[in-house]
Amino acid sequence: MENVLEKASVTESMFSSWLVANETYEGARQLTYGQFVTKFVYHKRTRMWKPRKKGYTIRRLIWVPPTTRELFYLRMMLTIAKGPMSYEDIRKAGDAQCETFRDACFAMGFLEYDRDYIGAIKEASEWGSSHYLRKNFVVMLFSGDGNRSSHVWSESWVLLSDELVLNEEQLQNLTLIEIEILLQSNRRSLRDFYPIPYPDSYVLEQLGNRLIYEERSYDIHTMKDDFVALHAALTDEQRGIYHKIMKVFTTQNGGIFFLHGYGGTSKTYMWRTLASAIRSKYNICLTVATSGIASLLFPGGRTSHSRFKIPVPTLDNSTCNITYLEESANLLWEAELIFWDEAPMANKWCFEALDKTLRDLMSVHGNSDKVFGGKVVVFGGDFRQILPVVPRGSRSDIMHATINASYL
Repeated sequence: MENVLEKASVTESMFSSWLVANETYEGARQLTYGQFVTKFVYHKRTRMWKPRKKGYTIRRLIWVPPTTRELFYLRMMLTIAKGPMSYEDIRKAGDAQCETFRDACFAMGFLEYDRDYIGAIKEASEWGSSHYLRKNFVVMLFSGDGNRSSHVWSESWVLLSDELVLNEEQLQNLTLIEIEILLQSNRRSLRDFYPIPYPDSYVLEQLGNRLIYEERSYDIHTMKDDFVALHAALTDEQRGIYHKIMKVFTTQNGGIFFLHGYGGTSKTYMWRTLASAIRSKYNICLTVATSGIASLLFPGGRTSHSRFKIPVPTLDNSTCNITYLEESANLLWEAELIFWDEAPMANKWCFEALDKTLRDLMSVHGNSDKVFGGKVVVFGGDFRQILPVVPRGSRSDIMHATINASYL
């Protein structure tokens, strides 16, 4: 590994060679990175910039989204930095040396100090709840529009907190936890938005696994009443399906089912009946769907990509972005049944990614050789509706991308 990392093809690039060229050629120090190609040409074999002998080239810097933070600020500084010989030179604003590219952009006057965001939070606090303000703060973090999110936090955290009788440290920590919960529901974390402080790890440990808590937060008595009402209205065919799935669920030896039917055949009704039966016993049942609209039909429903962290795009060797130390891993360990609606719409590689991940996670229980790690999984959908979308794919490609019958 060390030999690979020390290769010139890894350590040297067009950008690093540009810094070297600024040391070598005096004329290069009058050009920005975007202007450099007008006077110099890059030789890939030698990985060096040489003065251009003929011709003229115009090139622009690639666009970088604000959410990339320091990379975005580096690109901004490259539009004005001339002749830097190191990264430290790029971070200079006049004669002042800045610690980060963001600080350099502030010193050069490229960025505002997010006064508008602070003013918006203060204005909304006059009529909005603290929970609403925290959601707005999370939207600001996701959009990447704020340049100094830590400054916005320090100026407005009191408004984002609930009016509780706590000292300042406790109140700030609880507010950070509420924001962290909102971010985690969108697969992000406050750790991604440094230097905003992260809540005290001890408090997070005391709260336990948030995902498991959410899945067991249903009112047991309400779930029992819902199950009695739903089960009483089942047809004979639906009741047979219910008992067949519940028999496998009781043994917990693993089982894969596919509930097929066109629109209007009460597939969703079956999901609700089974989910209420399982949740009324304080067990965890995960309800997911391939599309966001379909996931809204289930209590606690999520999209499959969100719940299982399936990468986009999904390839034949993809696995879910879940590690042993995550809350999502503990949730999958505890889950006793998984519903996946609109399954034919998903590429078969999504199911293979979940299969490989569950086999890996459930290997601690000796179930690595079982399909989906020995979990009871129920798929649903209609093959006569929308099949997986394969960009520029033929009919054959689409059929090969459809869920494989070998799982069932």
